[in-house]
Amino acid sequence: MAYASLADSAAGALPGLGAAVEVRYDTRGVPHIFAASEEDAIRALGYVVARDRLFQMELQARAGAGTLTELVGKAALAADSEPRALGMPRGAEQKLAAMAPGSLGRRLLDAYADGVNAYLDHASPAEWPVEYKLLGRRPTRWTPLHSLNLYARMGHTLAYLDGERDRLAARALVGEAAARALFPEHTPIQEPIQPNGAGMSRIAPLRIPAPGAVDSVAMALLDHLPSSMRLRDDAEVSRLFASNNWAVAPSRSRSAHALLAGDPHLGLTLPSIWYEAHLVVPGKLDVYGVTIPGSPGIVIGFTRDVAWSLTNTGADVLDFYRETVDDRCT
Repeated sequence: MAYASLADSAAGALPGLGAAVEVRYDTRGVPHIFAASEEDAIRALGYVVARDRLFQMELQARAGAGTLTELVGKAALAADSEPRALGMPRGAEQKLAAMAPGSLGRRLLDAYADGVNAYLDHASPAEWPVEYKLLGRRPTRWTPLHSLNLYARMGHTLAYLDGERDRLAARALVGEAAARALFPEHTPIQEPIQPNGAGMSRIAPLRIPAPGAVDSVAMALLDHLPSSMRLRDDAEVSRLFASNNWAVAPSRSRSAHALLAGDPHLGLTLPSIWYEAHLVVPGKLDVYGVTIPGSPGIVIGFTRDVAWSLTNTGADVLDFYRETVDDRCT
C-alpha cells in the first residue's frame, strides 16, 4: 500500500477546526499533533492517517460491513457473506443509532470523519493510493459508521474462533477424549486476575513439556483425520496459544520507573495494523501510542501519568448451535 511523502512544511485549512492545529513529524515519520481541543486533535489525526493509510482504512471497514465486493469485485463475495450472515453491519448501525448526538464518542467519530474527508477534498487523484488506480475505483467518503464497521471487523477477528466446530467433528470421528487432546480447551474457567478476591486463579497450572516432547497419542490420531480437519500451520501450535502482559513496579526496575509491556498478539501485516501518533491538548491531553487506522483514539499508549495495553486472552465467547428444521410446521 502506498505511503505519502513528507514535505518539509505545509499549511492548509480543515473544515470545522476551532483553532489552529500544528502537526510535527519526527525523524521516524510519527505525527505529533498539537491542538486546542480534543475534537481538533482527532480531526487532524483523521487527516494524517487518511493520507498514509486510506486504502487500508476502507478495506478493513468494508470487511466488517460485508461490502468488499463493491470495491474489488465478485472475488470477495464469499468474504462478504459471513459478516452479513452474522449481522455485523446491522449491529454497527444499531450502535451508532444508540449514541447520543452530543456525546463525546459521537463527537470524536464525527471529527475523525471530518478529518478523513478533508484529506479526500485536498488530495488529487494522482495522490490516491495506487490500489484505487489498479481497481479503477474512487475512495469512499468516510462516516462514523465506517469506524464502527472497523470495530466489528476487529471483534470478529479476535473473538470468532471456530475451534468448537473442529472439536465437534473430531469427537464424531475419534471420541470425546481424543478430541479434547487434539483441540484442548484453554479457558475452562474464565475469571479476572483476582477471582473472588482470592488473589489466585482456580485453574491448575499447566506443566511445561520437556523440549521436543510430543503427545504421541494426539499425533497418531492426526493421521486418521481428513485433510480438511487437520490442524493448520497457524493453529497447530497450542504451545504458542494466547498472549501476555507484563508490569514492573518502580521499586523493582533499575530506572526506578514503572515498566509496562503489552503484547496484543495480532498477526503481522503490511502495512501494520497499528499507526503511531502523539496527541497534545494543553492542560487536557498528552498521549502517545498507537491507533488503528480508522479509529479516533489511541488504543495502546501512555500519558504522563498512566500507561495501558491489552492482550489477546483467547476467551471462549462464542457458541455454535445446530438448527433442525421441521418441515411440518407452517
